[in-house]
Amino acid sequence: MRYIIKTKEPPVLLNFKSKYKKKYNSNAVFKDITYDDVKEELKLILLEEQYHICCYCMRRIKKHNSHVEHIRPQAKFPKETLDYNNLLVSCNGSDNCGHRKGVWYNEKEFISPLNSDCENKFTYNITGEMNSSDKNATITIAKLNLNSYLLTQARKAAIYSSGLFDNDFEQKKHEIVAYNSNPNTNNELPPFCMAVVYCVTNY
Repeated sequence: MRYIIKTKEPPVLLNFKSKYKKKYNSNAVFKDITYDDVKEELKLILLEEQYHICCYCMRRIKKHNSHVEHIRPQAKFPKETLDYNNLLVSCNGSDNCGHRKGVWYNEKEFISPLNSDCENKFTYNITGEMNSSDKNATITIAKLNLNSYLLTQARKAAIYSSGLFDNDFEQKKHEIVAYNSNPNTNNELPPFCMAVVYCVTNY
């Protein structure tokens, strides 16, 4: 999991909420966004904010294979569905991340990617597994199924292709860390970047 720093609420969302309030004299909720252009622009802004990786598993995501994720689920927190600080983008994995999380949310147990210390809560190994010595982080891994077979194999592939096991690893170690820590010219981070950085710096 990578720490996500939220930016200011974008004009597209502010304008939508303002227009809705004037028209209906009530506050809008997420399901009231019926304009595809508004949804698309909002998702693109969120994707840019996350450097085009899933907020939970760090898989590469694009507009077509992701969804707007509510940290506090819409069903339980209807008044927060358009709170920008409650919105992220998750991959469309049917058995993990946002879709797996569903309506589950526990303020104490859930480790959010908006938690500035979240990166220190998780560890990774060269087999692609995500672990933690922290009780709540372990619960988060289980609830989001972040060690599903497909995710574990994808993480393992990213770790093995990083250069960790190359003969000249020590010479290019800093280059590998930099590559996985800094967005490219398209404002994208490599998928599973935190897993790669952890393994490169700890093995």
